[in-house]
Amino acid sequence: MKLISLNTWGGKLYKPLISFIKQHYDTDIFCLQEVFKTKSAIKISAGYRTSLLSEISRLLKNHNEYFKSSIDNYLSGSFQKHFTDFDLSSGSAIFVNKEIKIIKQGFFSVFGEKNNFNPLDTDTMPRIAQYVILNLEGKKLIVCNLHGIWTREGKVDTISRIKQSKMIRDFLDKLAGNKILCGDFNLDIKTESIKMLEQSMRNLIKEYKIATTRNKFYPGKEKFADYIFVSSDLKVSNFKVPKVIISDHLPMILEFS
Repeated sequence: MKLISLNTWGGKLYKPLISFIKQHYDTDIFCLQEVFKTKSAIKISAGYRTSLLSEISRLLKNHNEYFKSSIDNYLSGSFQKHFTDFDLSSGSAIFVNKEIKIIKQGFFSVFGEKNNFNPLDTDTMPRIAQYVILNLEGKKLIVCNLHGIWTREGKVDTISRIKQSKMIRDFLDKLAGNKILCGDFNLDIKTESIKMLEQSMRNLIKEYKIATTRNKFYPGKEKFADYIFVSSDLKVSNFKVPKVIISDHLPMILEFS
């Protein structure tokens, strides 16, 4: 099976992003962060694809779509942060091949509450962890898709981030089955917040000696933000982070059984 995790950057690099998804249309599971959804006729705002969710859905006709928003009617991107006068939701999406049986899907808050934030302080933006529980030939697989806490302090440990890691561990530890935790964690690889997750799962970014998950479109010095963790009993056949320019993040591609 194959899973791809990517922060889409709101579709700012739309053409190469769509081309990449078309190329990998046969992927079993897509875990996407920073995805916009709108019911309005406005498809682009400040360079972001407000209709990105529906556009990806049209490409992935053989997949079921699961979308969870954390903020409504507010455009929160790298260079634009403002309320909108049109319908807009921002969140994360999981696409699962229709041949795979879904047992359950949902989300839980890891920071703040939906739509409860200070627009003048990006540190207050609410964050969620989205998940699906799948039935793979009688065996359970839990896939958790995270877009982690952002702070102006950088990708360092904070009280909120330590709490976030604990919440994720507590959630996953209660569930039986193989597990995959992926997404944009907004964390450096050397943080205690990452080490907490490594206590019970394999960090594939570290295990495969990945040099970076960012590219030239990211102005910061940090080399890491994105991770895939897997439970020890999941058989990994391949893991790579190709240097393709489709976002300000690089995609992570996991093949497993």
